[in-house]
Amino acid sequence: MTDFAVEYATNTSGWEYWQPEYFYGAFYIFPPDEISEPINKLRKRFDPKSDSYCQAHISLSEPLRQPLTNEMLSEIEEAIQPIEPFEIIYGPLITFPPHPGVCYAVSPKDIFFELRENLHKCRSFAGSDLSRKNIAPHITIAEFGLTFEESEELRKKLDGNVPEGNFICDSIVYAVPNNDFYFEPKLKMHLGKL
Repeated sequence: MTDFAVEYATNTSGWEYWQPEYFYGAFYIFPPDEISEPINKLRKRFDPKSDSYCQAHISLSEPLRQPLTNEMLSEIEEAIQPIEPFEIIYGPLITFPPHPGVCYAVSPKDIFFELRENLHKCRSFAGSDLSRKNIAPHITIAEFGLTFEESEELRKKLDGNVPEGNFICDSIVYAVPNNDFYFEPKLKMHLGKL
């Protein structure tokens, strides 16, 4: 792997109280453009706040607590190599108790959790509280500002009227928030052995 360097945010004064936890970014699965574009339109329409933070994604890891080094990236590369590219199915729409919101269910969960576990074994996550390790994979459409009742109403409204489908997950992406707290992809890492 060539030398890796990333520029992190230089002005976080406009960030909300919970956002600094993400300063060093995290790993995500970004669907291909043809899948994410219609989902991004839904996010922009039904939750512009969430859309202003990141494009359509599946959260994979905990936020990092330190900058990534070349050594850490080499270890991560080794950790994800045993996972071959796999098909992700998105849909149906679900609500997501104990939190309000509407999202796509994502499967298969077993491969996703294996990928997450392999990633979290790396020293990049040493000392991290793995509070999200059991959260099922999903792609959020709307979450901020919704009650549980509004979430269910929105799910019913969208059910059968939004695209569902599948795509091949062949990589994970390291993304970092900029000064405006918008997550920018910085590095794509391929699954399997090349």
